[in-house]
Amino acid sequence: MILKPKKLKKGDKIGIIVPSSPIKNSFRNKGLNKIKDMGYVPIEANNILSNIDFRAKFSNENINDIQKFFDNNEIKAIWAARGGYGSNYLLPFLSKIKFKEPKIIIGASDVSYLLWHIMDHFNMVVFYGPMVYSSLAENRVNTDNLVKILEGDYNEIKVSGKILKAGVSRGMVTGGCLSNFVSLIGTGYLPEVNGRILLLEDLNERPYKLDRMLWQISEAGIFNKIKGLLLGEFPFCFKDNIERNIFLFHVVEYLKGLNIPVIYNLPVGHSNNIHTLPLGVEIEIDTSNFEGIVIREKGVI
Repeated sequence: MILKPKKLKKGDKIGIIVPSSPIKNSFRNKGLNKIKDMGYVPIEANNILSNIDFRAKFSNENINDIQKFFDNNEIKAIWAARGGYGSNYLLPFLSKIKFKEPKIIIGASDVSYLLWHIMDHFNMVVFYGPMVYSSLAENRVNTDNLVKILEGDYNEIKVSGKILKAGVSRGMVTGGCLSNFVSLIGTGYLPEVNGRILLLEDLNERPYKLDRMLWQISEAGIFNKIKGLLLGEFPFCFKDNIERNIFLFHVVEYLKGLNIPVIYNLPVGHSNNIHTLPLGVEIEIDTSNFEGIVIREKGVI
């Protein structure tokens, strides 16, 4: 049974980590103020402005930051500062993390690596959502959805989208950033996909690159294992609707013969109106009466 973190309450403290690229100081105060405006107390990891190369910190420093926030009973959530690149370096070391109880962990994009490992290996619900010093600071967030999710109200929540392939399905949702997901094929770190509904989204990838990644997923036999497919908005990937429609046509081709529903244009990850999606909970897709994917709490303790 997968574990559900406790609900956040107003006044709770949130630990901020930098598992990927260095943060831009110009976004720092904006992100901190957004957390305060929602009624929570941000607590930054030490050396939050660290910059070692294309990463903010060495792996051992990030592991120590995460462990300290798990050990601190006053910290009720752990929130990634930004994406970029680098959280893949944490994968060999995450098994060292110890925790007494699950905590809310939020991130997206490059932080997908961290979320997937914690979800699968610690049996914990994680949250694919905005990041403090990027999308949250830039106000690219559906705050009502975010607060509802953080405060534990994610039963019967709907997230809008469009139907690409009809069908009915229910299952545990996993996934996140497409390029991160593909990079794990052939490694021991690929997220569990069997019998699950898979979310894929990305940013600034040309259509031929997206197609190449989907081809790799298909050739690896992954599409044969899933119960449904969710696609994000893929901002700045297409020059026009013609390119978008060609991409969607190829998606359907890769899934030919598979009886699974496909929903696209979900406002998650790199969207301009980011909805937070808990990974590890059940979602329901029913295109016969479609108002959006429905998040359910069934199967979570």
